[in-house]
Amino acid sequence: MNCSRLVLQRIPGASPKHSIHSSRNALKQTRTFSPFIRPAHSVSTRNFSTQTRQDILVLNSGSSSLKFNLFSVDLESDSVTSVLSGAANGLTVTGDVDPEIKIKQGDKTLICDVISSPTHCAALSVIADTIRSHSSDNISAVGHRVVHGGTVFPESCVVDDSALDELARLNSLAPLHNPHNLAGIVAATEIFPGALQVGVFDTGYHATIPEHAFTYALPRHLATKYRKYGFHGTSHKYVVGEAAKFLGKDKINAISLHLGNGCSVACIKDNRSIDTTMGYTPLAGLPMGSRSGDIDPSIVIKLLQDEGCSSDEVSDILHNQSGLYGISGSSDSLTVERGYTSGDPGCKLAFNVFAYNVKKCIGAYTAILDNKVDCIIFTGGIGENSPLLHSLVCEGLHPLSHDNYSRSSHVSDIGVAGSSTQVLVVKTNEELAIAKECMKFMR
Repeated sequence: MNCSRLVLQRIPGASPKHSIHSSRNALKQTRTFSPFIRPAHSVSTRNFSTQTRQDILVLNSGSSSLKFNLFSVDLESDSVTSVLSGAANGLTVTGDVDPEIKIKQGDKTLICDVISSPTHCAALSVIADTIRSHSSDNISAVGHRVVHGGTVFPESCVVDDSALDELARLNSLAPLHNPHNLAGIVAATEIFPGALQVGVFDTGYHATIPEHAFTYALPRHLATKYRKYGFHGTSHKYVVGEAAKFLGKDKINAISLHLGNGCSVACIKDNRSIDTTMGYTPLAGLPMGSRSGDIDPSIVIKLLQDEGCSSDEVSDILHNQSGLYGISGSSDSLTVERGYTSGDPGCKLAFNVFAYNVKKCIGAYTAILDNKVDCIIFTGGIGENSPLLHSLVCEGLHPLSHDNYSRSSHVSDIGVAGSSTQVLVVKTNEELAIAKECMKFMR
């Protein structure tokens, strides 16, 4: 059953005729070319040039949350300013938690309240009303984070009705993410029918990975169907660009470490991704908050055959009961870090397993880059905020000096001066990166 159809049926005050088809009719207003990927200059019948200052709403629709940031942009100067931001949490069909929304204008809290219905549409309706009353009644574009674009969407695109259909077919590739991303697109189309809807794909930045790196050693007829895609591409691309500017170089070789509740490492040559740790799905690679990362595939067979687990139960074990949570009892990296420093055995083991695997990836990707690495980049929640993790990962690899480390700085150089490989902490900003992608289609 189509997740997005269910969401639309719950729109507060919506008439019975509202459906995914009405959303597609609205999307047809933006459709001037096919297929899905269109160059920015070919996109729109709208005349964005009549007014250089425009508003872009960026949405990140998760399984139980909806994060947003409203940007005011100037298409001539390329300036981008955050106007409103916030998040709705507790958007679960189980109703076991009250859905809450918080909206801020700079440091000022505008709304902090429970919303009437635990759906993305209900949350977006509150966001839209707040935008109209405090900022703008004219959203030119809505940018959407979409986790999996498969091979169909190697770069950002305008989401028209055909693209919406194709996105629905990709739900099985990222079942924990894509259906909710799609729900956000459909909801935004309903609430902002005149806005350009732009999909920005986590997989897009990794479209440059060569065949020998994305191919699994499976029988050929399977290897052409199941391959590595990679994720966190928007974040990796953004921090690599910021690192290059910080180092004063047009192009860099880098190893980018996106370390949060989900984790991935990307190998970057001349600003382009040539390998990454996540694979066909976001389950592969490093151990994460509750995801296993790479394990011996025979364990899956054992769970099915010897432990009597169903495929759904195996999926739940690998996605929700493993990683830091499986070893320590907590999926929160900061809680695990505190347990590490206080001597908790489970937390100490979990943190060491995590740091070891990150370090192993750095060694492998350093070899892939022929030992020519301009910088190691730490980003993401724990990647940006844990000197302990920095030390454990870089021990024996690159000497550190936290003298320049600052949680408030956009980029901090925590390496030793004069080192051939710098160690940087770069604050990621996926919302800003998505807004800039939208601007390409508005010129």
